Amino acid sequence: MLDMDTQQSLMLVAAFLIGAGIAWGAASWWFGRRLKGAAAGLERVEKARQFAAQQAAQARKQIETLQHEMGELRQKLSTRRGAGVAPPPVEVRPAPPSFEPEPEPPAPPPDGFADTQVLMPPPRR
Repeated sequence: MLDMDTQQSLMLVAAFLIGAGIAWGAASWWFGRRLKGAAAGLERVEKARQFAAQQAAQARKQIETLQHEMGELRQKLSTRRGAGVAPPPVEVRPAPPSFEPEPEPPAPPPDGFADTQVLMPPPRR
């Protein structure tokens, strides 16, 4: 049979192996959970980046279309001016008369300098 020292050594090795297995399982569970969360965050960021890229491409197309239309309108305007065709008159209506007296500006201080106040920050609680 095994003597006492050998039996204790085998128990110590077995306990160490079981403890190492439990520690490895707990660490893989803990870090696996964190890695899954990081992967989900990375996926959200990637989707947001793709959406922003699509929006930017759409905005570029709209700008290009508007610039093309502006070019056509400028060309039409220049041909009208060159042909002597005046643009249609713009009707400008004067503002209706106001019957209220004009407000008087405030009188300057007697010494020529505006009154000043020192603003103190509110007390901290």
